[in-house]
Amino acid sequence: MVEIGNFNKLKVVKHVDFGVYLDGGELGEILMPIRYVPEGCKDGDIVEVFVYRDSEDRVIATTEQPLARIEEFAFLKAVTVNNIGAFLDWGLMKDLFVPFREQEKKMEEGKSYVVKIYLDKKSDRIAASSRLTRFLDQSPADYKEGQSVELLVCGAT
Repeated sequence: MVEIGNFNKLKVVKHVDFGVYLDGGELGEILMPIRYVPEGCKDGDIVEVFVYRDSEDRVIATTEQPLARIEEFAFLKAVTVNNIGAFLDWGLMKDLFVPFREQEKKMEEGKSYVVKIYLDKKSDRIAASSRLTRFLDQSPADYKEGQSVELLVCGAT
Protein backbone atom coordinates (compact mmCIF):
# COMPACT_ATOMS: atom_id res chain seq x y z
CA MET A 1 0.00 0.00 0.00
CA VAL A 2 1.42 3.39 -1.03
CA GLU A 3 1.67 5.95 1.78
CA ILE A 4 1.22 9.58 0.75
CA GLY A 5 3.66 11.74 2.72
CA ASN A 6 6.22 9.00 3.15
CA PHE A 7 8.92 7.10 1.28
CA ASN A 8 7.79 4.09 -0.71
CA LYS A 9 9.63 1.48 -2.78
CA LEU A 10 7.77 1.32 -6.10
CA LYS A 11 8.30 -0.55 -9.35
CA VAL A 12 8.91 1.32 -12.61
CA VAL A 13 6.22 0.19 -15.08
CA LYS A 14 6.85 2.41 -18.11
CA HIS A 15 8.91 5.27 -19.48
CA VAL A 16 7.34 8.30 -21.19
CA ASP A 17 8.89 11.49 -22.60
CA PHE A 18 8.19 13.43 -19.39
CA GLY A 19 9.22 10.81 -16.80
CA VAL A 20 8.32 7.32 -15.64
CA TYR A 21 5.20 5.75 -14.24
CA LEU A 22 5.43 3.70 -11.07
CA ASP A 23 3.08 0.97 -9.85
CA GLY A 24 1.03 2.69 -7.14
CA GLY A 25 -1.22 -0.27 -6.41
CA GLU A 26 -4.72 0.95 -5.57
CA LEU A 27 -3.69 4.53 -6.45
CA GLY A 28 -2.92 3.46 -10.01
CA GLU A 29 0.16 4.54 -11.90
CA ILE A 30 2.12 7.35 -10.22
CA LEU A 31 4.16 9.79 -12.30
CA MET A 32 7.76 10.54 -11.38
CA PRO A 33 8.71 13.59 -13.51
CA ILE A 34 11.84 13.19 -15.63
CA ARG A 35 13.97 15.56 -13.52
CA TYR A 36 13.72 13.06 -10.60
CA VAL A 37 14.31 9.84 -12.55
CA PRO A 38 17.62 8.25 -11.51
CA GLU A 39 20.18 7.82 -14.29
CA GLY A 40 20.01 4.36 -15.83
CA CYS A 41 16.51 3.67 -14.48
CA LYS A 42 14.78 0.85 -16.40
CA ASP A 43 11.31 -0.70 -16.49
CA GLY A 44 11.07 -3.24 -13.68
CA ASP A 45 13.50 -1.36 -11.39
CA ILE A 46 12.44 -0.66 -7.81
CA VAL A 47 12.98 2.97 -6.78
CA GLU A 48 12.57 4.63 -3.40
CA VAL A 49 10.44 7.74 -3.76
CA PHE A 50 8.55 10.26 -1.66
CA VAL A 51 4.87 10.41 -2.66
CA TYR A 52 2.58 13.47 -2.40
CA ARG A 53 -0.29 15.22 -4.20
CA ASP A 54 0.58 18.15 -6.46
CA SER A 55 -1.41 21.39 -6.79
CA GLU A 56 -3.65 19.71 -9.38
CA ASP A 57 -4.43 16.84 -6.95
CA ARG A 58 -2.36 14.28 -8.90
CA VAL A 59 -0.31 11.74 -6.95
CA ILE A 60 3.36 12.45 -7.76
CA ALA A 61 6.63 10.72 -6.84
CA THR A 62 10.00 12.37 -6.30
CA THR A 63 13.49 11.28 -5.32
CA GLU A 64 13.95 14.60 -3.50
CA GLN A 65 14.27 14.41 0.28
CA PRO A 66 11.80 16.55 2.24
CA LEU A 67 13.10 18.10 5.46
CA ALA A 68 10.40 16.16 7.35
CA ARG A 69 7.59 13.67 6.70
CA ILE A 70 4.04 13.31 7.98
CA GLU A 71 3.78 12.88 11.75
CA GLU A 72 7.11 14.70 12.24
CA PHE A 73 7.88 18.13 13.67
CA ALA A 74 10.15 20.53 11.77
CA PHE A 75 11.44 24.11 11.87
CA LEU A 76 10.56 25.54 8.45
CA LYS A 77 10.65 28.95 6.76
CA ALA A 78 7.52 30.64 5.40
CA VAL A 79 8.22 31.55 1.77
CA THR A 80 4.75 32.81 0.82
CA VAL A 81 1.76 34.09 2.77
CA ASN A 82 -1.46 34.81 0.88
CA ASN A 83 -5.23 34.89 1.32
CA ILE A 84 -5.55 31.11 1.91
CA GLY A 85 -2.63 30.52 4.28
CA ALA A 86 1.13 30.17 4.39
CA PHE A 87 3.51 28.04 2.37
CA LEU A 88 6.70 26.68 3.92
CA ASP A 89 9.91 25.52 2.27
CA TRP A 90 10.31 21.87 3.21
CA GLY A 91 12.85 20.86 0.61
CA LEU A 92 10.48 19.82 -2.19
CA MET A 93 9.51 21.67 -5.36
CA LYS A 94 5.95 22.09 -3.99
CA ASP A 95 5.87 24.16 -0.79
CA LEU A 96 4.06 22.87 2.31
CA PHE A 97 0.65 24.46 3.01
CA VAL A 98 -0.37 25.77 6.46
CA PRO A 99 -4.04 26.87 6.46
CA PHE A 100 -4.90 29.95 8.56
CA ARG A 101 -6.94 27.78 10.96
CA GLU A 102 -3.76 25.77 11.69
CA GLN A 103 -1.58 28.80 12.49
CA GLU A 104 -1.01 29.46 16.20
CA LYS A 105 -0.05 33.03 15.24
CA LYS A 106 -0.41 34.58 11.79
CA MET A 107 2.68 33.51 9.88
CA GLU A 108 4.94 36.05 8.20
CA GLU A 109 6.96 35.58 5.04
CA GLY A 110 10.67 35.06 5.77
CA LYS A 111 10.17 33.85 9.35
CA SER A 112 10.60 30.24 10.48
CA TYR A 113 8.15 28.20 12.54
CA VAL A 114 7.98 24.85 14.30
CA VAL A 115 5.20 22.83 12.69
CA LYS A 116 3.76 19.33 12.78
CA ILE A 117 3.29 17.78 9.36
CA TYR A 118 0.10 15.78 8.87
CA LEU A 119 -2.04 14.21 6.17
CA ASP A 120 -5.32 16.11 5.83
CA LYS A 121 -8.09 13.49 5.94
CA LYS A 122 -10.53 15.51 3.79
CA SER A 123 -8.20 16.38 0.91
CA ASP A 124 -5.64 13.55 1.27
CA ARG A 125 -2.97 16.25 0.95
CA ILE A 126 0.04 16.90 3.14
CA ALA A 127 -0.28 20.03 5.30
CA ALA A 128 1.25 21.48 8.46
CA SER A 129 0.09 23.04 11.72
CA SER A 130 1.80 25.37 14.17
CA ARG A 131 -0.93 24.62 16.75
CA LEU A 132 1.31 22.11 18.48
CA THR A 133 -0.35 21.48 21.86
CA ARG A 134 -2.78 18.85 20.57
CA PHE A 135 0.11 16.86 19.08
CA LEU A 136 2.23 16.71 22.24
CA ASP A 137 2.27 13.63 24.43
CA GLN A 138 1.43 14.82 27.96
CA SER A 139 2.16 11.48 29.66
CA PRO A 140 5.19 11.34 31.98
CA ALA A 141 8.42 10.46 30.19
CA ASP A 142 10.29 7.30 31.13
CA TYR A 143 13.86 8.49 30.64
CA LYS A 144 16.93 7.17 32.39
CA GLU A 145 19.66 9.45 33.73
CA GLY A 146 22.29 9.98 31.04
CA GLN A 147 20.00 8.76 28.24
CA SER A 148 20.39 10.60 24.93
CA VAL A 149 17.26 12.32 23.62
CA GLU A 150 16.38 14.50 20.64
CA LEU A 151 14.78 17.87 21.38
CA LEU A 152 13.21 20.59 19.30
CA VAL A 153 12.75 23.77 21.31
CA CYS A 154 9.62 25.52 20.11
CA GLY A 155 8.74 28.15 22.68
CA ALA A 156 8.90 29.37 26.23
CA THR A 157 6.38 28.26 28.84
